[in-house]
Amino acid sequence: MPPSHSIKKQAEAALTGVHFDFIAKYHAVTDLRRLARKEPGTLDRETITALEQLLRSDAFSRVRQSYFLFREAACVMCDMACAPAANGMRSWALASLEGLLRQTRGSAHRGVAEALGSLPVNIHGPQPVGNRPSSTPPVAWRELFEVKALTPVGTSWYIGRSLVTPLSRENRLLVVKLAKKDDRVEDLQKEIQWMETLHRPDYAVDCRFHIPEPLRIRRQPVFRLARLPLAPPSTLTRHPGKLAIAFVAHRDYFVYPNHPRVDGPCAREMLARNAFLMGHLAARGIIHDAPIPLFHNRTQRMRRNDQGRYQWFRAGRLDQWLDSCAFPNLGLSGLRDFEHLEPVGGESRLLYRQIGSHFLSLLLVAGSHFRCRDSSRKGLTETGTPVDTRDLFDPHLLKSMIGDIFGGYYSGFAGTAPPPDLPLDPDRLVARMIEEMGMDRYMTERLRRVDQQQMSDTQFHDFLRSKGVPDETVGRLKRAEKDILIASGPHLGDFNRQISLTELIEAVAAMSAVCVMGRFLAARH
Repeated sequence: MPPSHSIKKQAEAALTGVHFDFIAKYHAVTDLRRLARKEPGTLDRETITALEQLLRSDAFSRVRQSYFLFREAACVMCDMACAPAANGMRSWALASLEGLLRQTRGSAHRGVAEALGSLPVNIHGPQPVGNRPSSTPPVAWRELFEVKALTPVGTSWYIGRSLVTPLSRENRLLVVKLAKKDDRVEDLQKEIQWMETLHRPDYAVDCRFHIPEPLRIRRQPVFRLARLPLAPPSTLTRHPGKLAIAFVAHRDYFVYPNHPRVDGPCAREMLARNAFLMGHLAARGIIHDAPIPLFHNRTQRMRRNDQGRYQWFRAGRLDQWLDSCAFPNLGLSGLRDFEHLEPVGGESRLLYRQIGSHFLSLLLVAGSHFRCRDSSRKGLTETGTPVDTRDLFDPHLLKSMIGDIFGGYYSGFAGTAPPPDLPLDPDRLVARMIEEMGMDRYMTERLRRVDQQQMSDTQFHDFLRSKGVPDETVGRLKRAEKDILIASGPHLGDFNRQISLTELIEAVAAMSAVCVMGRFLAARH
């Protein structure tokens, strides 16, 4: 028997044998992975069966390092799938992994999903857009309308930091986006340049996607606008240079799927279409980096290297999920806020995680649609029990939304029809989403002393008041004296703990993995 066959047999025996410990099985998996890379023809269906047995077993589910064992085991099958077609194992290996997504939980599920998400798809984004503008010309308010012969009708108003004016052109708005204090010129111009990029024919789609028309003032994307017809909101601290950008958008640019007046079928269509658009752009190397703002802990973002941003694959507690969904960057006109677009770069595993952020955002917004039917019901009752809003949810509609989100993203990213079934149990996911999103069990966060030390006394007091702490209580508290509990939820999970909705993370992982696999197969066909 050739040495490689002997190694294969010994490794398979170790994986299926009940008397082999964790270390022995890990060495067996690494032996198989070396064969998968150097002599893939050695491995066969017996190898897949042995790996399946390991991944389905719960013998090591409580071992802290089990994720690494399970991921390497799944990677053996991915290596088999990447081997030359003459090997004959590609379809067997991928079918096995897809089945394991439905059959595993915990670290085994994560290992299988991340292995599938690492399949090579060879997607490269467009080159970074442009350099710093050569100038930022001053402009008067009336000049903005003269650039494209626009005629204002009615009065202007603010939506966030954007000054919006209705136009005589059918269903159009002039949007003037004011720069905040710390905004950079390069970041402001990026949004304008992405609009221009997406207007190119090679990014066209066969569904509704209204890309705003950017305005350039004397050929410059960023300009200075000193005088405004309406004072900006008191919460906005404008850039000292009075910088701004402008564009013409459809009147539906600010209509969101979780707006109180948006009905269920319309929200469902919006979510499915925007999922398709995200997948379509991701397949062409463009990632929307912030469909909604996701944080593990907003308060700590100033002192953490990751700025407190949520890394979904770590399954930690999700901070203020309803607040994150308040103004999503997806709506009736399509995707929006192009300042958050980034070119794809790096390995497939990074792309898999970015796709996961898209799915997580879309599913959270779907949940928030039902909560927005009555936004007054939130938090804790007078007796301290969680407000119960589960009656606001429609299980059948939520299930349809989940299916449409997956189908839309898959077809946009893989370029083919989605699989007939979701890679998860949709009824279980719907039930758990309603249970956790409909009950505000986790309302508190801990303002740690170290975070208080980063604030001035004024910032400390303003922060407490913004969280609803009464003035008399604020006056008694001393900064950095002790940790302070604050009601700032609802959150998904208790402070510094795991997310309370682990089924959502597993669903995101499975959906993302299957999308990468679909793209991998489409590229090879």
